[in-house]
Amino acid sequence: MVVATVEGNIEQALFARLAAFAHSPALPIAWPNVSMEPKPASYLRVSHIPNTSRRLFLGSAEPHQRLGLLQVDVFTPLNAGASAATEIAGKVAAHFQPDMPMRSGGITTRVTRAPDVGPALADDTHWQVPVTVSYEVFA
Repeated sequence: MVVATVEGNIEQALFARLAAFAHSPALPIAWPNVSMEPKPASYLRVSHIPNTSRRLFLGSAEPHQRLGLLQVDVFTPLNAGASAATEIAGKVAAHFQPDMPMRSGGITTRVTRAPDVGPALADDTHWQVPVTVSYEVFA
């Protein structure tokens, strides 16, 4: 798919990087607005959360700073211990190293700091550990 907008290229760069995540065994990824039924025992779920755009220059055609978050939730089976999800979350975080450039359509998206591995949450069937990746783009 050809992406023409800055926003589309940011999302494409982030999603391509996550798609390249290598884990053994491979983990399915639940992409936004794509059905995944039934839910696997272990998987990743991705959400793109664009945030504020800031105008840094007076010229209207000058680049804006665009900030946002990529959230990757790691799901493992409930009641199977916490360590597996935490370990996978750490590997996802390491996959998005600070200052790493991700390119799509002439736009460079850059990770701004080490990703945050958040506290675990439990639902009826899974143990979830969120990983939050902060990024910025000048475009």
